[in-house]
Amino acid sequence: MSTIDQSPRTRPEARPTAPGPEGRIFQPPDWEWAHAGEVGWWVLPEWRGVLLTPDGRLRLDEWRDLGLVETVKSGPHRVVWRVALPTGAIYVKQFLVPTWREVLRQWFRRGKGRNEGKRARMLARIGVPTIRPVALGERRVRRFLFENFLISPEIADATPLDRFLRDDLPAMPPRRAAIVRRRVTVALGALTARLHACGMRHDDFHPGNLLLRLDDGDRPRLAMIDLDALRLGKPLGPPQAASNLARLNHASLLLASRADRQRFLDAYVEARGGEIGDLAHFSRRVVGLTRRWAERLWRRRARRCVGSNQDFEAIRRRDRWVVSGRSIDATTLHSLLDDPDAPFSDPSAVLLKHSRTTTVAELTLPVGGRPTRVVYKRFNRKKRLEALLTTVRPSRAWRAWRANHHLRSRGLPTPPDLLVLGRDGRRGPIRLPAGPTETYLMTVKAEPSTTLADFLREALPSLPEGDQLAIRRRLASSLGRLLRDLHERCLSDRDLKASNILIEGDPGATRPSLSLIDLVGVRLISPLPEDRRIQNLARLLASLAEQPGWSRTDSLRLLRAYLPQHEAAAGRWKATWRRISRRIDRKRARNRRRGRPMS
Repeated sequence: MSTIDQSPRTRPEARPTAPGPEGRIFQPPDWEWAHAGEVGWWVLPEWRGVLLTPDGRLRLDEWRDLGLVETVKSGPHRVVWRVALPTGAIYVKQFLVPTWREVLRQWFRRGKGRNEGKRARMLARIGVPTIRPVALGERRVRRFLFENFLISPEIADATPLDRFLRDDLPAMPPRRAAIVRRRVTVALGALTARLHACGMRHDDFHPGNLLLRLDDGDRPRLAMIDLDALRLGKPLGPPQAASNLARLNHASLLLASRADRQRFLDAYVEARGGEIGDLAHFSRRVVGLTRRWAERLWRRRARRCVGSNQDFEAIRRRDRWVVSGRSIDATTLHSLLDDPDAPFSDPSAVLLKHSRTTTVAELTLPVGGRPTRVVYKRFNRKKRLEALLTTVRPSRAWRAWRANHHLRSRGLPTPPDLLVLGRDGRRGPIRLPAGPTETYLMTVKAEPSTTLADFLREALPSLPEGDQLAIRRRLASSLGRLLRDLHERCLSDRDLKASNILIEGDPGATRPSLSLIDLVGVRLISPLPEDRRIQNLARLLASLAEQPGWSRTDSLRLLRAYLPQHEAAAGRWKATWRRISRRIDRKRARNRRRGRPMS
């Protein structure tokens, strides 16, 4: 794989000119033509015998019979296979044409395979590493282009950047990880600056479309893939550059720290020279656009859970409805729709709770083709008017279902919900318009796990005093970070208490893994008001204060982990602490008046 100069002072050359006749792609004399049935192939001469049969057909079926083919990605618009040939692995990308809309698009804009091959050539001419096409296949029927193929060799020892940041980097020793992270950030800023200075804009710019390879000295080598969304125009000015960087920044929002993102902007602006202008002003513009772009995509992903699509299925009957994930077995789904209360009478079910408001059971059901422990909750009718009220407001189960997908779309930890079901239990031929009288929610059980309240009350007191102190410190810091992430992503949980927080895995880990459950009180509010933040903090700290061994020092440590570092260091935490204390006092007084215990 070719490389580029990773110095932040890299200056791109002039905008690339169109390739001359000697460099034309998918045309003779450098490329040979082969034809079999409706599919025609442009292929490099040295690859023809490797990829095609003597009669011009792709050897994909032969490779499958030999067990060389691995499906990397499969969707309605494309399929990607990795083929482990003896001479080296290759990738075969098939662009599908599911509707006539794609056929007409390709009539005006050429096939995606041809576009990607041409753009790979343009990137190579300006020194940006990318794929090297060796064959293009196109199926045409009466001059209309349908499915097309693009084949390229694998870029050796390269990993998608998002996977590297998520899996590989955390496994490195801390000092090496810090050095590599800094170098990758600077290299990415230099590569992006070169693209923009040459008038190239990637409209699907995210870490999954970048490959990373580290050489022997841990110097990063980046390559760009998935090039159909690459556009060529004039060199990008500050407004256009900020808009394009917001897409990459959004995708890195959950993988990189704020310092990493600022370091990337520093490297980018320095590589562009004086074209961008003031760094501080440009950074503020990128941050603002990143937030808007992220919020837009997060909301779009969360909306998928309200109807039928590739991931969810919605079924409605006269007196009931259900929305479920596609991983639920169809037989199980229809049996639950026929009798939603059946799991509570299952002999293998464990009844966890039965009260006036909810009934909760744990049982095993087939999910994704394998037995899975799930938590099944029925929201009982609390008052006679509840069914009427749900005509003007969402039911508790529906609010929890939507909140679960808002959290997951924003990368916040919570066990995945599998289905939500509503049933109208009223009888009679004439019924006034109203919502469901009973609703149900099914969630995957996180294993192993325990609630924070149970751990603090039952397990922690049995440990030595020194271990108790260390674990409480780590839990306080993790809780502060979790709540800060929740609020930074415009989510509020008015019922945030110790019994609604799960500790997954080892509670004594260096960084305990925490997740949120019982999400009925979660709301999406953008921007999130300060009063909501104080209410959430007060509710959590009031709950923790009821647990044995939890001290005011632990609560203060949680608050300092929650606040931005400059506010905690400057002493401005004191005003926030006083507001929280007043809120806790009001909460306790209200509970005493109503005769309710604090939980």
